[in-house]
Amino acid sequence: MKEELEKQDRYTIYSIEKALELIELLSERESASLIELVDLLKQPKSSLYRIILTLEKRGYVERSDSDGKYCLGYKNLIITRNLLEKNNLRVSAIPEMNRLMERYGDTVNLGVLSNGEVLYLEIIEGTFALRMTDRVGSKAPLHATAMGKAITAFMEEPERNRLVSELPLQKITDYTIVDKGKLLEQLKTIRQAGYAVDDQEVVEGARCIAVPIFDMFGKAVGAISLSGALHRFPVERLQEIAEEMKRSAGLISLKLGHVQA
Repeated sequence: MKEELEKQDRYTIYSIEKALELIELLSERESASLIELVDLLKQPKSSLYRIILTLEKRGYVERSDSDGKYCLGYKNLIITRNLLEKNNLRVSAIPEMNRLMERYGDTVNLGVLSNGEVLYLEIIEGTFALRMTDRVGSKAPLHATAMGKAITAFMEEPERNRLVSELPLQKITDYTIVDKGKLLEQLKTIRQAGYAVDDQEVVEGARCIAVPIFDMFGKAVGAISLSGALHRFPVERLQEIAEEMKRSAGLISLKLGHVQA
């Protein structure tokens, strides 16, 4: 691992790395001035300005005529659209996500793990006035979300233990698990049951059920979840709902080449 990191550092192109840091920074805020970007990225003004001009020319960064601040450009939207359209997991999941939403009326989510967090790839909003909704592209803590726990539970044990050991277990509600030993025990239970539950761990008064999706190698590459108000997911119905979701996840996994033994 150390040798691989040293190799990556040795062959990294510095200017490209800084350009990507700039794009990532602008993705997290509405806009920023050149002075703000210089301060945040710790770069000389002249070299950063050249990077910005290059990105602006290519459509990755735009400058506002009103205040002169910079924001992400249209090219990022094109890349995001193409990525979503070509994502096999997303394309394979959408029909079953729609079916689950129509059956239960609650929001259905599709997510993957990204740097220790859950990244939302697709969201089919529910029909109830009170519903749980995130945004495509947003992230959520792994340890508090049903999807995060569903994917992590099906990792190989060494990988699972390493990931949990590195997680900052932030307390979001009074129900969030912040003890790593308890989280690991819950993950073992989830693996046996085949589904995970977020029981008011992100939003009080809300419950979420998630099941993993597997690829042709048997790896859990994502998860789908059903989320909504607590009263629509009573404890006595969780098993029933989870079994229906497992059927959907199984069909999605089949499209990805997974054959259950």
